[in-house]
Amino acid sequence: MLFAFYSVVVTLGILSMGFQLLASRLLNPHFGSSIIVWAWLISTFLAAFSIGSMVGGWISNLPPDRRNRGQLAGIIIAVISLALTAVFGRMLLGQIEAAFENVSTALLVSCLGIFFLPVTALSTFGPQCVQFLATRGTPPGKASGIVYGVSTLGNIAGVMLTAFVLIPHFRVSTLLYLWLVVAVVSLTCLVKLLRLSPPAS
Repeated sequence: MLFAFYSVVVTLGILSMGFQLLASRLLNPHFGSSIIVWAWLISTFLAAFSIGSMVGGWISNLPPDRRNRGQLAGIIIAVISLALTAVFGRMLLGQIEAAFENVSTALLVSCLGIFFLPVTALSTFGPQCVQFLATRGTPPGKASGIVYGVSTLGNIAGVMLTAFVLIPHFRVSTLLYLWLVVAVVSLTCLVKLLRLSPPAS
């Protein structure tokens, strides 16, 4: 069970940071890859990590029935927003580019409108993973360190894998559909694990 748990945590880390590189490739034809583009993109992802973590912490302390609904909402938002990015991302960016003359405004709308929601939804599961370990006897501080340490290893793997293996060999549109499929599978597995009753003390 713990092997499956850590595997999913690593996978979510890969999805989060790999998605940032895919986002940069989507933005590039419309806005280039200047420092301004990366500043908006990184800030958007950091804001999504922050808000997602706070929302996930709130969800993790809800009564079981409400917590289950919160987890389901997180999955639905992540999957639908990733699907919209895969299907309509390029079209939306073209419309945003034409609608706003100011590059910073266009980037703000693009990043918030297309990339913010899926990353926020994925980030809500981090604190819930900490809660999972804590309810199984791991001290809260240690549980937090383990989850975010393992997740960060996934982040590193996501950056390296996406940059050096996936993007050079596959179309970005194909990779976005791959991200969608992996997100559905990994989030479904994670929620099943999170809903397992803790062992009796």
